[in-house]
Amino acid sequence: MARNLLLCVVLAAPLLAAPAWAAAPAGDQTPGPVAVVDAFHAALKANDSNGALKLLSVNVTIFEQGFVDQTRADYAGGHITADAAFAQGTSFQVLDRRILWLGDNAACVISKTRTQGNFQGHAIDLVGTESMVLQRAGSSWSIEHIHWSAHPADGELKPAAEDKH
Repeated sequence: MARNLLLCVVLAAPLLAAPAWAAAPAGDQTPGPVAVVDAFHAALKANDSNGALKLLSVNVTIFEQGFVDQTRADYAGGHITADAAFAQGTSFQVLDRRILWLGDNAACVISKTRTQGNFQGHAIDLVGTESMVLQRAGSSWSIEHIHWSAHPADGELKPAAEDKH
């Protein structure tokens, strides 16, 4: 299902783009997708793996720097420990964010970020992109898919059309 939602995001993005402050669909009283994304990052920063995992769907798929965790159990048994340690040693700033509504029960939160600090003795200064696809079941939202990528902040990448190499 996460893959279907991601495909919908790609195909519908030009039509459904809304500013980050866009309201939830009419009558929605639940914490919105942006609040869930922020809570996930806060849980990692607080080294609260259980809190972060509760926000993920059982079948979440996480793409991170070319690696894939196929389920919440995969992430729990692998990358979450390193992600929490990384979050604790760095500061995370959202530079730009928007939300794409995919009906009343699905949304994609797309962010450009800057991460700075120190991790395992290395200075960190990264510009990143993050996409999180969320789905609502009843009164709660869960993260169905995450895609993270980043590059050093000292060299903004050029679009492929401008690359002369």
